[in-house]
Amino acid sequence: PGTRLAIVEAAPPRIARQAEQGEIDLGFHTSEGAPAGLRRRVLFAERYVLAGRAGHPRLKRRPTLAQFSKFEHVIVSPDGGGFAGATDEALAQAGLSRRVVLSVPHFLFMISALANTDLVAMVPARLVRDNAALRVVEPPVEVPGYEMAMLWHERSHRDPAHQWLRAHIADSV
Repeated sequence: PGTRLAIVEAAPPRIARQAEQGEIDLGFHTSEGAPAGLRRRVLFAERYVLAGRAGHPRLKRRPTLAQFSKFEHVIVSPDGGGFAGATDEALAQAGLSRRVVLSVPHFLFMISALANTDLVAMVPARLVRDNAALRVVEPPVEVPGYEMAMLWHERSHRDPAHQWLRAHIADSV
């Protein structure tokens, strides 16, 4: 009650500075890549699944590694234009690679591309949960998941309104 919310995009190096200067009250980032010096609370652990459009002809069941490698993939690259990620690292350990044909800056673009093409993607499971436009299967390669954390500066730690907001967010995930 009585609050306003603005969601802004911030790179990890800026999160700590913005929190310290009071420009942001909370940040959300993976635990592994979160900037040091901020308080944190892990909100959830996430895993990756393979997704494509609901009627995708080659996602009727879990693909083999060879089939997976031949699919045309879309990847999210927040910094723009990247064509490799954690999935490629996992495939490389098995001596394989994949065809990433589309790089987008946000998951919303990815979901649209998946729903309207025969592209596939490795996506966080909660992002595609209950999406009738998509078919989700277990991938043939294990890609390490991540923990999503809420981050805040020490100056806000004991503020009752900030404590309420953090608790409310933690209870809603």
